[in-house]
Amino acid sequence: MDLPKCGLLSKSSEQSVPLKKIDIEVSIKGFIANVRSDLHYINDSDENLETKFLFPLDSDSAVYKFEAEIDGRTIVAEVQEKSQARTTYNDAINSGHTAMYMGEEENTGDLFCIELGNLPAQTAAKLSFSYVQELDMNRDNIGTFMLPTVINPRYMPDCTPSDEQEDEPEGVSEQAQRKTLVSDAGTLYCSDFTIDLTLIVAGNRNLTWYPNSIEVEVLAAVIGKKQIETSVKLNTGSDFTISILYEGFDNPWAHVEEGNKESQSAFLSSDVLMVNFVPKVEIKDKPCEFVFIIDRSGSMDGDRIEKAKETLLLLLKSLPVNCIFNIVSFGSTYSFLFPTSQEYNEENLRKALDLQKTMEADMGGTEIFKPLKGIFKQKPSTSHSRQIFLLTDGMVSNVPSIVDLVRKQKNTRIFTFGIGDGCSTELVRDVAKASNGKPTFVKDNDRLQSKVMSILKSSTCGITDVKLDWNLPKDCSLVNIPEDVPTIFPGEKNILYAMIIGDISKNNNGKKNSLKLSGKAGESTVEFEVEMAFIFKLASDCDVSLPLHRLAAKRKLSEMEICRSDENNMKSLSVDVNIPCRHTAFVGVDKNDKHIIVGLQDEPRVECSFIESAHYLGTVASASLDLKPATCMSRKMKTAPASSLKEKFFGFFRSKKNSARSVSSQSRQMAPEDSLDMMAPVQMMDCGLDDLDEDIADDHKESKYDGGNKPSKVVQLVEKQNFDGSWKLDESLCEIISKPLDRIKEAAVVKDMNVWVTAIVIAFLRKEFVQQKAEWNMIEEKALRWLKTKDLEGKDVIQEASGFLLS
Repeated sequence: MDLPKCGLLSKSSEQSVPLKKIDIEVSIKGFIANVRSDLHYINDSDENLETKFLFPLDSDSAVYKFEAEIDGRTIVAEVQEKSQARTTYNDAINSGHTAMYMGEEENTGDLFCIELGNLPAQTAAKLSFSYVQELDMNRDNIGTFMLPTVINPRYMPDCTPSDEQEDEPEGVSEQAQRKTLVSDAGTLYCSDFTIDLTLIVAGNRNLTWYPNSIEVEVLAAVIGKKQIETSVKLNTGSDFTISILYEGFDNPWAHVEEGNKESQSAFLSSDVLMVNFVPKVEIKDKPCEFVFIIDRSGSMDGDRIEKAKETLLLLLKSLPVNCIFNIVSFGSTYSFLFPTSQEYNEENLRKALDLQKTMEADMGGTEIFKPLKGIFKQKPSTSHSRQIFLLTDGMVSNVPSIVDLVRKQKNTRIFTFGIGDGCSTELVRDVAKASNGKPTFVKDNDRLQSKVMSILKSSTCGITDVKLDWNLPKDCSLVNIPEDVPTIFPGEKNILYAMIIGDISKNNNGKKNSLKLSGKAGESTVEFEVEMAFIFKLASDCDVSLPLHRLAAKRKLSEMEICRSDENNMKSLSVDVNIPCRHTAFVGVDKNDKHIIVGLQDEPRVECSFIESAHYLGTVASASLDLKPATCMSRKMKTAPASSLKEKFFGFFRSKKNSARSVSSQSRQMAPEDSLDMMAPVQMMDCGLDDLDEDIADDHKESKYDGGNKPSKVVQLVEKQNFDGSWKLDESLCEIISKPLDRIKEAAVVKDMNVWVTAIVIAFLRKEFVQQKAEWNMIEEKALRWLKTKDLEGKDVIQEASGFLLS
């Protein structure tokens, strides 16, 4: 079958419109990235073209600007309801006018399609779009921003979830296993052009380049005083990752971004608060049911399935003894290791390890809905909290159906792991959000093992049903975004947004306010309080893109999408903040063309009411989208006073939901600031950079996955660990730690040889693999618990073992 191509294409001939270069600027301040992409094309044909452009974007990105520059003219797009945007676009190009359209692909929230109509012959075109996005934070104070350039195949099942046929775990016919691909595999761009990336990072101290990635150290103490700008030519064919290593960001703080008081948008004219904190609270673990869902589709072949197998080994060896567990393999079909989850004991562990060793990527396509449905048919244990670990490369197209299925489940939390370049961010993020879990992305060059093990350690201690109680100045209150606060994981950085009702006086700048958080951890109630200073920025000092406003609006739209809120409410909010969602799209028409667009002049006036639904504002007032022929992109508000409109607007939130290498690099200095402004523009001047480190660190190379046939020493030691946590002495273990068997026996400081060998293995892991500690930390904990049950004869056996390894 013919598969759609990627990039900018002629819609009539499917021929590529030559892409000459891409300029991308990524500006990172604090935990936010602001991105602008300029794509330069040339139509060197002798006729006007109607083109389309398909590209990936993280589903949590808030796209707030889309424009084109053609033959010296600029077309600026605005968000409209999707069908109206399509009408505006079609009428314009049918009349010979240049127009542009941009919206989400059907059933996907992380693929966008751009259409550019009437691109003149022998003309250059520049498409530009801008978006803001939070960095993904982990427990080790590392933030990650991924620049996607890869689109992978997305599977569309033959049968929809509404089909009434009974799901069968096995024995599905060959015909039923045939699937339809909705996008071609491979990279977004061809190879005969360049990608130039400019990276600007505030508070930078050090940076290191790796193939297809960069690591940057950022200090909170200098985030308002220093930034670095560096440029690089990127390789095509893989996503590019920027990792930020944060230092000094442990204390909680709150940043207030003043709204644009001249804006007609009720949302953008309001003030927005962003708060971040790390909860420091101890929670007693509850017995859990662990279900490991492993993607064994053909696209997982090679390093991906080997990583998944190693990760499953580490998971199985690290489980607590009071749990129950199961393994589900899936592709076009699915199968369970056990009919229902079983007790974690030595016999069942052996059966699981037998399966783990024989796993291959040999199960066809990627169909996630049916295995999840099969799991959910089994009623969760009343004594065990169900934790699902889903490891997949995420190449599916029926994400909304999967999210709807997950959202209905109780006492179930799903931790999703998106593996490899081109993974569906919508699937990974939305399934985790809908189940109070946590999403994690693992690029092809990353270690899946360490990321999954880090999540396992914290998976049993999430705080749900979270309520926030703010201690604020008088006559001031906040509306949380999202309304339902997501699960809070102790020890991890949490970022929340709120819209401000009332006037938080600027005299309050720097004063301490408090936030009291309460929620459920298992059957227990948890409470803790965080003190923080509010840091203010006037509108004149803020980034004109209002990044906190855009991100808060995107959070709200995402919550409404997952909870299937009223479609009209979503459309109204999307249009108000100029950020597209599933029901809206960008559209723009050449504004320099003053002729009436035939076909629009007889169209009726379209009312886009902000509050016709009581769930949006609660009272009657409206804003309209006036599509007059000469001003079809103008959006006009009715004459309600701005303060009145804003007050009504907040009623909506009070209502519950109803449904390369561096080629140039230079340091920048800024005027000192008292605040940790996240994205404010900076006045810069050149100065030298002495701390650019282009050498690849040895420990980084060690941590990369070795795709060879022989398992790493860590994996070999994990395989040899007994169920009780101990190790036994044999020749193969001696080979791993490079010590002769007789020397180990002679050096023993206790009579029990298993105690001595277990201590040696712990010491060996600590000495040789400190960079991978997240992977073997729970393995070590199990061994230490076993040692506590043994007679150590008054010796510090691990210290003695450390000395032996140095001898």
